[in-house]
Amino acid sequence: MSILKKYRWLIIIITAVSLIATFLFSYLRPVFYDTSISFSINRINKQETTEYQYDGYYAIQASDLFSQTVMSWFMTPSVLLEMYDSAKIDPQITTISSFTSRFKTKKFSPQNIVVNYKERDHNTAEKIGQAIISIVETKAAASNQTSDNKSVFEVVGSKPVIVEDKPNIWLNVVLGFIAGLIISLAIAYLAEYWHKEEGIESRQV
Repeated sequence: MSILKKYRWLIIIITAVSLIATFLFSYLRPVFYDTSISFSINRINKQETTEYQYDGYYAIQASDLFSQTVMSWFMTPSVLLEMYDSAKIDPQITTISSFTSRFKTKKFSPQNIVVNYKERDHNTAEKIGQAIISIVETKAAASNQTSDNKSVFEVVGSKPVIVEDKPNIWLNVVLGFIAGLIISLAIAYLAEYWHKEEGIESRQV
């Protein structure tokens, strides 16, 4: 008797369970809105001089260091709370670690930072995005002033890019079916192997 015929119900049940579970997970999963904001760090109030030929190089290094400061704000609970307060949205904090992990920052160059986060509705994502831009630009202007109250760098936020992120139900169902079929076949072949091994051992006894 072939393995497929012998264990057909096991294969059918496991594959069906995997398919149904994948469908329900994809169907019931809430829709999120992926949001991305980029920040440009521009050097302003530059003192013109012909005496120092490496000024451009050190300006880039200074931009790089200042961008690290900007990125650190998205790991600082008090700053994040200030952003939510500005947006008039309840942050719904459960733990400090989960609160600070909501925002992902990446530096693509010393003068270009991108911030990504997810929200469950478009309006909330947009409000938080505008609050982020306002707070970052304000804090940046206040934190890099010289002795004569002039800012060395200007941080400018772009318009938030908001994209709906919803699961592809039919693709997930197909992948769930394939995964369930592979798992059920593996279990069937293992069960047949163990059955043969037990038969050999019983004959030897």
